[in-house]
Order: sequence, then structure tokens, then C-alpha cells
Amino acid sequence: MTCRVPDMHFQTRPAAGSGVASLPRGAVAAVSCLLAAFAGVFVFTPAAVLHGQEDGGVKADAVADFMRAKLGHSQHVLEGLTMADFDLIARGAQELSLASQASSWQVLQTADYARQSGEFRRSCDRLHRAAKEKNLDGAALAWMEVLMQCVQCHKYVRDERELPSR
Repeated sequence: MTCRVPDMHFQTRPAAGSGVASLPRGAVAAVSCLLAAFAGVFVFTPAAVLHGQEDGGVKADAVADFMRAKLGHSQHVLEGLTMADFDLIARGAQELSLASQASSWQVLQTADYARQSGEFRRSCDRLHRAAKEKNLDGAALAWMEVLMQCVQCHKYVRDERELPSR
């Protein structure tokens, strides 16, 4: 995949009347390309981590299906960002936040995992709020935060799975 991004400086400035930093023109395109490149983290990690295993009654196929549903919610956000469709962004953010409360989400029972899940929900809430305020730059920044939470949590789960049983 090739993404062309115009030369730009990522110096933030407040959006008019919002008190929220905004990105220069073209930054949403750069964010969208980056997000598309990382979208696979939702699809590939669970199957690789849980293939053929059960963990606390959660079957690998059910977790993989759940992760694919998360990918669909993420695609709503990405499409909304690229089309400036704030309702679609808000819907995707809400779907992701609600998904994080489902029992299928709870693949580990650790304090760190619970903390990361809480941070993820707060990031989704910021994304939802930016969409409701029709703040595209704020939504793009919040989406980056959500995505980073996903990557960090998937890394944590992989690392925990590789540790010998305690």
C-alpha cells in the first residue's frame, strides 16, 4: 500500500473555540494511512495467540470472531475520519467502548489488563466526545490514542501468553 502525504509540519494549534489542539491540513490523510497500516493488529493477534487453546472457558474461535467484530467497529471509525462523517465516528467509538465491557474481551484476569481496558474505554470516550463536537482533528488524535492502546494491549497479551505458567 502506498500513501502519499504532503509535506507538513505537525505543529499543533488550538481549533477555533474548542481549546483542543488541531492538525494542519493533510494530517488526517497521514493519520488515515497510518491507521490502515496498523489495522491488521485487530485480526492477527488473537488467532496467533489463542489458536487451538482455551483460556478460562474462552474458545479461540469465539475470541477470533470477537476480534473481527472489533475490526469492523474500527473500520467505522476510520471511514468516518476519512469522510468527515461524525455520526459514523461516534458509532464506531461507542461500539468499541461497549465491546470492551463484554465478557469476550476479558482474555486475561490481571490488574494490568483491567487497567489497560479502562484506559482504552477512556480513549474511546474522548473519540466519541470529539465526534459529537464535530472536531475532526480532535477525533483523529483521539483515534491515534485508541489505536496505541490496542497495540499496547495486544503486545501485553502476547507477552503474558509467552510467560511460563506461574
